[in-house]
Amino acid sequence: MAKIDTASAINQISGKTNSKDPGYFYWRNGKQFYRTREETYQKNQSPKQQYNSAVFGYANSKMAEHYGTPEAKLQLAAEFEAAHHIASNGKSYETPWAWKFSSFQYEYKQAHPFEG
Repeated sequence: MAKIDTASAINQISGKTNSKDPGYFYWRNGKQFYRTREETYQKNQSPKQQYNSAVFGYANSKMAEHYGTPEAKLQLAAEFEAAHHIASNGKSYETPWAWKFSSFQYEYKQAHPFEG
């Protein structure tokens, strides 16, 4: 949200005045400017960050697909105990969710290695 100096509300606005505005006010060298820009986090990511986002998104979608029901959660807990808390990447996890999530991440990374 925009910061407004109470002494001179017209001249001292900085930031966004409304969440739906396409831009924001800022100050440089004693002058006020307005800048519009598309504010997306994905636009500013490095290739490695984009790859990690894809890995996370894949694992998240698989978890939602396969383990959304109470019966599936019980099955997940049983698989977790049978695997002795060790995931396919060789690491040990404390919760069934983290265990399966890391397994899906490992699965994606094996199918799509990072080439950067």
